[in-house]
Amino acid sequence: MYRFHQILTLKYLDYSLDEIETYLEQDSKDFKDSLELQYELLLQKQQQIEHVVATMERVRAIVQDNHTLDPELIMLMIHSIQHEGKVKQWFSDQLPDALVESMFSRGPSLEPEMMTELNDLLVMYKRGLQPEDPLVQECALSLKLMIDQVLGQSLEEMEISGTGTVLGEIDPQVMSGFDPSFKNYLFEVLGHLITRTRREAGE
Repeated sequence: MYRFHQILTLKYLDYSLDEIETYLEQDSKDFKDSLELQYELLLQKQQQIEHVVATMERVRAIVQDNHTLDPELIMLMIHSIQHEGKVKQWFSDQLPDALVESMFSRGPSLEPEMMTELNDLLVMYKRGLQPEDPLVQECALSLKLMIDQVLGQSLEEMEISGTGTVLGEIDPQVMSGFDPSFKNYLFEVLGHLITRTRREAGE
């Protein structure tokens, strides 16, 4: 019973069965050091769990009133939130700090609306609608206006300033949650929209 309670105690502290076996087979004089190490590991696990829970809460808030979101898009959303720090760092290395702060401070408030528009575009993409299709362009316009709001300036202005080129050349690892063909479709859709808007403005 004594040995059994030792095992239960170590299991409670989240030691693996292999670690418990090692402890029981060796002199326990190093147990204090082992406890310190286990404490640090548990703190890391706690931070990871807190981050995952925060991600889930954010995703649940976005999808709770939208029961038609494509699972692929939900996975993309989770991936984006999971790697948000890496994405922000990449943008910080490429763009002015004020623009990056604007992007990441305004984005979350528009997430539900942006996800709805992205979902509609994903559905149209899977149905084979071409980027210049009026339905696709109507949806793209709504998405573009939201992107403009997040960025604090229009995509047209960003393209003129050269910032649009940076967005177009975003590190593939940063965008790894995106289906490459759908990402290319989005760029083509938005590119067609910007070209058409400029042409109409010129007329």
